[in-house]
Amino acid sequence: MTNTIKEIMEQFRDFTDGTRMIMLIQRNKEGGASNNPDRVAKRRISNNTEEFTKILADFLEIKKDFPDKQLRIYSAVNRRNFNKGIREFKRQQLEADYYDEESKRRFYLDIKNRWLSSLMKPSSRAETFFLIDCDDLTRKTIGKAIDEVDTITDVVLHYKTKNGYHIITKPFNPNLFDKTIGEIKKDALLLLDF
Repeated sequence: MTNTIKEIMEQFRDFTDGTRMIMLIQRNKEGGASNNPDRVAKRRISNNTEEFTKILADFLEIKKDFPDKQLRIYSAVNRRNFNKGIREFKRQQLEADYYDEESKRRFYLDIKNRWLSSLMKPSSRAETFFLIDCDDLTRKTIGKAIDEVDTITDVVLHYKTKNGYHIITKPFNPNLFDKTIGEIKKDALLLLDF
């Protein structure tokens, strides 16, 4: 397990600092629907690389206990701005004051998830990286895709996923992008482990 932690921390070293959400989830199409009582889903916030490492280790340990669940560990590609998250949460809270009584009650009974959701809103990000999800690329074609993306922006990181590749870039004009390469996501999740 220690080697896995070291490998992940090394590969994603530029994406472990600052405020970030880390998630251990089972995707809906792999049995993790929110109405499934056996669903495994955990979300935690790290504020620095040391906390990120500890949360990652905890989630890898939990993942090991559920080998049949196809759990994945994700992290926000963009650091989060805590104060912007607070502002978004307060906006949602003010709106909730005008909900019907049952909806208002549900809001306050689910306060932790509302806070985490506020922090993950695109308006709460502290930086901007794009993630290009390339599910149809093979080892043979990923090099060409990276070269093409590199002509319009800086490629920061690329890595293999379960079904293809992710390319992390600095922001760029999406109109310059060949959409046959993959889908651009402007505030996505890094797949750390699957």
